[in-house]
Amino acid sequence: MRIRFKYFLKNNKYILNLFLVLLFLFVFSVPQIFAADITLPEYEYQEFKLDNGLKIMVFPDHEVPLLRLSIYYNVGSIDEPEGKTGISHFLEHTMFLGTEAVPNGKIDELISSVGGHLNAATTFDYTYYYHEVPSSMLELVMALEADRMTNLKFDAQEIAREKEVIKQERRLRTENNIFNRGFEEIKAEAFENSPLEHNVIGWMEDIESITSADLDSYYNKYYAPNNALLVLSGDLRAENVKVIAEKYFSDIEKNDFQKNTFKFPDQKEEIVHKVYLDTQIPYSLIFYKIPKGNDKDIVGLEIFLDILANQQSARIKEKLQKEEELIIASGAFLYQLRVPSFALVYFIPSEEKLVDDAQKVYEEVMADLFENGISREEFEMVKKQYQKSIIFSQKNIDQIANAAALNELRFGDPELQKKKISILNNLSEEDIIEIAEKYFREEKRTRGYILPKNEEGGNK
Repeated sequence: MRIRFKYFLKNNKYILNLFLVLLFLFVFSVPQIFAADITLPEYEYQEFKLDNGLKIMVFPDHEVPLLRLSIYYNVGSIDEPEGKTGISHFLEHTMFLGTEAVPNGKIDELISSVGGHLNAATTFDYTYYYHEVPSSMLELVMALEADRMTNLKFDAQEIAREKEVIKQERRLRTENNIFNRGFEEIKAEAFENSPLEHNVIGWMEDIESITSADLDSYYNKYYAPNNALLVLSGDLRAENVKVIAEKYFSDIEKNDFQKNTFKFPDQKEEIVHKVYLDTQIPYSLIFYKIPKGNDKDIVGLEIFLDILANQQSARIKEKLQKEEELIIASGAFLYQLRVPSFALVYFIPSEEKLVDDAQKVYEEVMADLFENGISREEFEMVKKQYQKSIIFSQKNIDQIANAAALNELRFGDPELQKKKISILNNLSEEDIIEIAEKYFREEKRTRGYILPKNEEGGNK
């Protein structure tokens, strides 16, 4: 492997907080007629697999002489062993510290020298790396990723320096961010003794304890061709991709391993947890357990959350914000993972003394939805919003490839998006409420509050 990559280099000269989150809300007018069934644009792609288990997907688009190569590893923070939280994210950093053929810093130089760029990200259930380069640089980026898959160096001094970078990242993004710090603590209560207990970056004490040997072991376990998905989009041909993939990846051996099992902690009554921090603004967060992202109920939950909290005329915004003037903002998220996951509904009371009033009105809004349901017009409005979001998510070949790739990686189903659209087109208003009632139950949720400390620095 090292010999091949050095040969390639020798013979080729040119060688990614309002306080908490960004919400993409779509503004639209009330439809005069009911929305037609939603359809997705058609696209072509090819897929194949090497003998060592590496899956490859190719999405050709010859309009611009550029390509994007993404490699997804089916490992994230939910796969981490106890006491080593954050190791997936730590390993992502380590992947830029070099190999024998491409020393530390050289991968960035190589990609920049050909007019490209690269980046990476770690999530709850996968890690990925990508390059965007001129299409003539296909072999370069294939060789680089094959090299990093098998020849990564674990230099103790380099890793010690990178550990300090990660610790500082945690301080800036979590410990010094009121919402993120409170979110982390409340989520730990909601999912205690499960892989969702910690955030992706991990606990500080665990980051401190991770060694070069830990990273090496984790890398050798999970960074294998049979746990990876290589996705290419842009100005390229599947036949050429296959030849180059065979050249650089076929000699890498697969690895047999077992992943951690996932189980939600049993919960028979509502959990309430308060966090007191240096803030003048209170936050209310409600966590609900939901099934994994390819479950048939997910679409109904997405629609319900839009009606409840996310669209401009959402029930929470209308009642708690506009009518009662109890809150200044609200929203909801649905985390769609390859394991059972969670939904988060949040709202920000305008002052601490209104927290209980806001929660009471929220309960009234939920009770009204479950008792009286949603209107046909309301449902159709959200369907149109959903349609717009789908259109935006399919506006270029890279986004199409990313959506298909994640559905393949997580669920083995690159056509899942189409199946979700089919489910949506067959849902009724009654179905939406029935699905929501199944998961948004008080005894199965965690209600958390981020509240101001008192003047002496203690809890009020």
